[in-house]
Amino acid sequence: MKHLNLFIFFILSVIFLIFSSQIKFSTNFLEVFFSKESTTLLNVTSKLGLSNNIYVAKKGFSDESLKALRSIADKLQKVEGISKVQLSVSPSKELREYYKKNYYLLADFNDTKLSTQEIHYRLQRAYTALQEAFIYMPLDTNDPLGIFSVKAGEDHAYLKLKNYGYVLKASVSVDTSSAAEAKQLYTKVNTLLKDHKDLLVYAPFFFLVENSSYIRSDTQKIITLATVLLLLLYFFMLRNYRLLFHTIIAIGSSVLAAIIASAYIFGSVNIMVLAFGISITTISIDYMFHYYFHGDFATKGFIKQKRVFFGFLTTFGVFVIFSFISIRLFYELAFFSAVSLLVAYILFSWVFSYLEIEKPKLGQSKHTFKKVNPLYVLFISFVLFGYSYTHLKFDDDLRNLDYKNEKLLALSQQFREGLMQSNYQTVLLHASTQELLLEKYEKVEKMYPDMQGIGKFLFSRGKCEARLHQLKMYDFEKVRETIRTQAKKIGFTNVFEHLYAGLENMNCDRMHAFDDMGFKIVKENSSYYTAVFIPKNETVAKMEGVEILDIAKHLSQDMQNSKQTIVKFMTVSIVFIVMMLVFVSGIHILYPLVYIIFPLSVVLFCITFFGKINIMHLFAMIILIAIGIDYGVYMHRTTTQTETRTAIKYALLSTLAGFGVLIFSHTVALHSIGLVITVGIGAIFILLWGTSDR
Repeated sequence: MKHLNLFIFFILSVIFLIFSSQIKFSTNFLEVFFSKESTTLLNVTSKLGLSNNIYVAKKGFSDESLKALRSIADKLQKVEGISKVQLSVSPSKELREYYKKNYYLLADFNDTKLSTQEIHYRLQRAYTALQEAFIYMPLDTNDPLGIFSVKAGEDHAYLKLKNYGYVLKASVSVDTSSAAEAKQLYTKVNTLLKDHKDLLVYAPFFFLVENSSYIRSDTQKIITLATVLLLLLYFFMLRNYRLLFHTIIAIGSSVLAAIIASAYIFGSVNIMVLAFGISITTISIDYMFHYYFHGDFATKGFIKQKRVFFGFLTTFGVFVIFSFISIRLFYELAFFSAVSLLVAYILFSWVFSYLEIEKPKLGQSKHTFKKVNPLYVLFISFVLFGYSYTHLKFDDDLRNLDYKNEKLLALSQQFREGLMQSNYQTVLLHASTQELLLEKYEKVEKMYPDMQGIGKFLFSRGKCEARLHQLKMYDFEKVRETIRTQAKKIGFTNVFEHLYAGLENMNCDRMHAFDDMGFKIVKENSSYYTAVFIPKNETVAKMEGVEILDIAKHLSQDMQNSKQTIVKFMTVSIVFIVMMLVFVSGIHILYPLVYIIFPLSVVLFCITFFGKINIMHLFAMIILIAIGIDYGVYMHRTTTQTETRTAIKYALLSTLAGFGVLIFSHTVALHSIGLVITVGIGAIFILLWGTSDR
């Protein structure tokens, strides 16, 4: 039994190594906050190609700049994961052929009946213009009367970034929501372009790659720092190197068990969960400290110390409650913590009792201990709560939890404004079928004639058949005969042999969507979607299936919903804790309760200096509640003040070393947790100081 701790660690290590290749670690922690609606929206955005483009801008508007971009385009075209590279904005050959084939359907059609005199007048005007022109004037011999017409597009041939230079656009075919695939493409593109000068390179998925890489590096540093600090702390605090060795092994077992269980249940372990999990093990060290300083390791068998069991049960219960929350990151964190704490408690309460570790010698104080009056603490706490309530606002911008990538943020704004994308608002249309989607497009187009979208190239069946009927009702045969007769009188030779050629063969089956249109229809969750662009000066009316594409707004709503959810679970957790306290303390509940209320009030007061409270602050407060209640219970009615206070101080220092290092993280989410726990532990130290020798 003496080697049981090592045996358990060995078994868990073997299991971890066997399945290590299947255990995935995710670094894109923002996605775990997304609601089902936001996830659908992001998937649709990706499929529509709105976020899957790489932009490369070359400084200058010279021929040399165009030549350099053409060379880059040739290289990018060969990169696996890039489906298309576009420098010119001129229509592709496929699009021109498609338009030519469907010209009579797509072009504007003036079905005004023309008299013989009007036809003669128009032909005469065209003939005179040809005779008097100094340069060659083209004549549409297929439609000399201009019955069909097409609106002229913008008069430029290349994409341009305002005040910078020409731009090429590369379309991406890989799944850019996958950190692994996105990173591979990111590396290939940057390797290819590293020797080119005066380039600006940007793609929306660069945020995922660079931020994930930074967060992974930042987290590894935090984990390393926390581990080193904890080892040093335990080395100097315990001074029992056998106990230190077995404590490290036990912590390792609890973390391995949590990783294996989380990977099995959730399919992957978020890197934030791992960093948090290393810190959460410091809570379980409390059990070891209390057993050690009270001499409980001297007896064999399962250690039955009620206060430790109650502290474990309360903390474990809070995490179990939060494992049912609908926010993915939080239920993964809660599950990881619950497993880690359970394994650690079993090891410290059962396995360590067979290690025959003697109780350390502690100097006994000759003074009596006087507890701080809980009413004074409650009064101060409620004053701080009141101040915080009037000064704090909730930060509902999910991006503020991420690493602040200033470089990419600046590039994003430069390309958005420089490509005039900011002049339009992206609107998402959706319907249950493709036909209904096209009908919706045509309805919206009547309201916003300058709207750009797939409806410029693809009609609903109803609109197409209506156009065919309109063409059929127009007497083109008579028009052809009149044109040829009048043309001879005016002086034209046989130039009108192919008047309105192929018009009778037009049909709706010729219309189909393809990538070169620049617009797409995609399917997601049994619905069809397309994106349209409406000038920003237009006010988009609220309609069923019509929504301005504002991902930030959706994510903000997710944050608001998450806040409401976490507050509900906090309330349930506090009710659970109070019930446990009533069970243990009865009417003497105030003293242990201040170990929750006072730290929370101090934390909220400190956050007011930053102006806003975020969702990670809220979750960290749950951890603080779980920590604080343990110490309140340990100190309540203890008959071994010296041992208990020593154990709590060491436990607090351990927790501070584990969680406090998170405050040095540049990832706001981790920093927020570190801030709350650090300030909260400081407040608990103040309470312990208030329970000093008298």
